[in-house]
Amino acid sequence: MLRFSSTALTQLPTDALVVDVDCVGGEPTAALRRCSAAFSDVAGAYERSFRAGDLRPGELLVLPPTSDRSTTIFLAPSRVHPQGELRPEDFKRLSKSILEETLRRGFHSLALLPFHVGRGLDEIEIRRQLLYSFARSPELELICLSETCDSDAVGRVSIFTDGGAEKEGGKGGYGVVLRFGDHHKELSCGFQQTTVERMELMAAVVGLEALKRRCRVRLHSDSRYVVDSVNTGLLFRHASRQWKGKKSRLVDLWERFLDQYLKHDVEVIWIKGHSGIEDNDRCDQLAGEARQAMPLAVDEGYQCKRAKRKAKPAAQAAPAQAAPAQAAPAPAAPAPAAPVESPTPVTRVPSAGKPKKAGDPCRACGHALEKRIPKRHKANAAYHFAWYLFCTNCKRFYHVEEAKVDVAESHKTS
Repeated sequence: MLRFSSTALTQLPTDALVVDVDCVGGEPTAALRRCSAAFSDVAGAYERSFRAGDLRPGELLVLPPTSDRSTTIFLAPSRVHPQGELRPEDFKRLSKSILEETLRRGFHSLALLPFHVGRGLDEIEIRRQLLYSFARSPELELICLSETCDSDAVGRVSIFTDGGAEKEGGKGGYGVVLRFGDHHKELSCGFQQTTVERMELMAAVVGLEALKRRCRVRLHSDSRYVVDSVNTGLLFRHASRQWKGKKSRLVDLWERFLDQYLKHDVEVIWIKGHSGIEDNDRCDQLAGEARQAMPLAVDEGYQCKRAKRKAKPAAQAAPAQAAPAQAAPAPAAPAPAAPVESPTPVTRVPSAGKPKKAGDPCRACGHALEKRIPKRHKANAAYHFAWYLFCTNCKRFYHVEEAKVDVAESHKTS
């Protein structure tokens, strides 16, 4: 969805180029000067539009391709004049217009020159608003153009990450390798209780938080969950909705990740795990060593979520338990000879112990569990589960230690 480049505008392979302009004459923006130097007709088109009064904040002006220029130019008036304030409502309307015009013309890629940063929205908020708008069309490639040269190694950092956990809610850890030129740094930490997804994402968060200044970053991860959440725009869609929805998970870590992602120029790249990539294998080794280290840290985000999950069934059961105490006192008049009995609601009490066999109650809702066989197992895993317990009511599943099959041992016996 998003990549960064400093290729010359005349050589940039893109369908459209977004150029930040002001609505009044005077000193042109840096984006307009850079675009005018590459394409001779842009400055004249801007002047004609200004004299005609066609430039208004938030309203896009389209310059179609010419015989000398194959790229469509989007003149994007973001503010009235250079010293004016960039208002959130104007920029939100402008970013929506850019997206709609791009989709209407059937474009596949869009390049953006840096917007002028002055009063109003800062650079981070500008990028946030653009990502929130374009997350609705993840197939569209966004190219953010920078001032630095692609071959310049200053500020370019490669980060490799990996994380893992022994089982759901078991010991876990992450490993990070950062490379900056000939220098490199390794980070790792182990936790008492966590999940694989949290460790994969936490590795990426810690790697970005270790950077002391703004950098061009290539973040490598073998987690499809992390990579696809960013590159398909799922992260930005959830963030724009204030993390509302059933699919919003790991919100505490995603908020930390997004803060760092907006500060740096980050490209998230998927790599195949255990495929012989030295730095990725080193991260896996660091994560494994961190799980065995003592003492292990506490994953506060996981513990908080676990406490909320336990408190929810208890809160639902509380009214049923308090019902007898709130019953009205017996009336003084004699009861009717044939009273009508009202049905008593049956409340399931969640089990305190971990389920071990089919028919045991679900720990969340108390519904009887079913035994199911997985359709497939994760490739290259050290172990898998031959079966698991599933709750048809709340859709939770439980792995049982008795169903655990060590892959190495099973190969030996076979």
